[in-house]
Amino acid sequence: MTTQTEIERKYDVDEKAVLPDLSEIAAVEPAGEAELEAEYFDTENGDLAAHRIVLRRRRGGGDEGWHIKLPAAEGRTELHWPLTDDDAPPREVVDQVRSRVRGRDLVVIARLRTHRSLTHLVTDEGAPLLEVADDRVSATDATSGTLRLWREWEVELLDGAPGSASERSTLLDAVEERLVSAGATPSASRSKLATALGRTDLDGGSGASDAAAPDLDASSPAAAVLLVAVGALVDDLARIDPLVRGDEHDAVHQLRTRIRRLRSLFASYRSVFDREVTDPLRDRLREVGTSLGEARDAEVMRDRARSLLEDHEPQSRDVKRLPGALAEEYATAHARAVTELDGERWLSLLDDLDAFVARPALTADAMETVSDAVPPALHADLHRVLTRAKAARRADSEDERVLLLHDVRKAAKRLRYAAEAVSQGDAAVFGKKTRKFAAAAEAVHDLLGEHRDSMLMQQHLRETAGSEPSAFDYGVLHEVERHGAALCLADYPAALAELRSFK
Repeated sequence: MTTQTEIERKYDVDEKAVLPDLSEIAAVEPAGEAELEAEYFDTENGDLAAHRIVLRRRRGGGDEGWHIKLPAAEGRTELHWPLTDDDAPPREVVDQVRSRVRGRDLVVIARLRTHRSLTHLVTDEGAPLLEVADDRVSATDATSGTLRLWREWEVELLDGAPGSASERSTLLDAVEERLVSAGATPSASRSKLATALGRTDLDGGSGASDAAAPDLDASSPAAAVLLVAVGALVDDLARIDPLVRGDEHDAVHQLRTRIRRLRSLFASYRSVFDREVTDPLRDRLREVGTSLGEARDAEVMRDRARSLLEDHEPQSRDVKRLPGALAEEYATAHARAVTELDGERWLSLLDDLDAFVARPALTADAMETVSDAVPPALHADLHRVLTRAKAARRADSEDERVLLLHDVRKAAKRLRYAAEAVSQGDAAVFGKKTRKFAAAAEAVHDLLGEHRDSMLMQQHLRETAGSEPSAFDYGVLHEVERHGAALCLADYPAALAELRSFK
């Protein structure tokens, strides 16, 4: 798979329109013609269109193959695979959208034939700035059989385009001015697929959603605010899923974090969400999160080993092989994580979470103002952290203390997520004080998290060293980890005191 960012503008033109002279903008070069054939796929329910995703197979042209177009902050992100003869999208293509289509079949929804004439604008050095495609399109809606014919001009930036967004916009504006003067009008449809289906509400995967974010403030109902936060997390689960499948760095961690955030919101705001519905969802989320934990722990161990050996060059060949061995363990654990994401447990959970966002189960108190509902929930979570911290201080042994500190960490994490949910993103109705509260909880969480990871690494080093000649090198690395863990515990009381100040 290859990835690129696609930034383009589209214009409707009639048959008599003539492409204007663009040489005042940059040097103009004819770039040939092409015959393109494409099939577009979606589920019968339009799951891809609902998330502004386009999946197609195209024959002809310089980039024939399988394409997926995804929304991006600027333009679209386009994923590309080589052309195959499969009638249905290949597994590696479907994996990128499996979290959206779940177990539903992908079918052809439109077929397009395009005659394309290309013109390039290039710099004085010959670098390609942009491409102007003069397209004559014949499209068939596969469901209704409706045939639609049209002509459009498509302007797409190329590799030599300016580096800044403002410069890119200036270049596109200059071209647009000349195209409009030649009779073009900005396209009413944002993609060829939308035009083929006769729908101007489909954006073909470009840009952000047209749905305006709700106007929320501290007087808004608690349910309205928290559902925005829940909805964003549910969408994140589906968005991060293909990154885990593709083994993107830290993707497993990001997915587990969203799972934990969602569980924390359901737990912290039980006064808003009906526990009879959310507790089973929390249990199911925990099961998936636990199944991903092996891969996450293996990834942490692999990365810690790499970092240790970069800073402390061992003499033993056995120790030098440690990162490779841990990488193999991670690869095995990652494969099991992908199997989990392929399973009914995960895909049905995504369906049920979508259903919850669409039809939330709320309590009788859900409509009280968020300013009344949130502070008691946050302070209850704070009390939970401090109670567990007191228990850890009174531990009878070091092993018991380590276990209890892990409980403190989990409680601080829950508090952090509950505070961040209402002070960041579209649901940010609380301001600076709540963000500081969240940051204080994060400091406790991070210190104890680092301490836990270091303890796990120390255990692995002890078990691996044994009585081999390389035991000395293992001992050096163990001492480095032990010292780092001690520093975390040294900083922990001050971080806890800062959090306690919000009581």
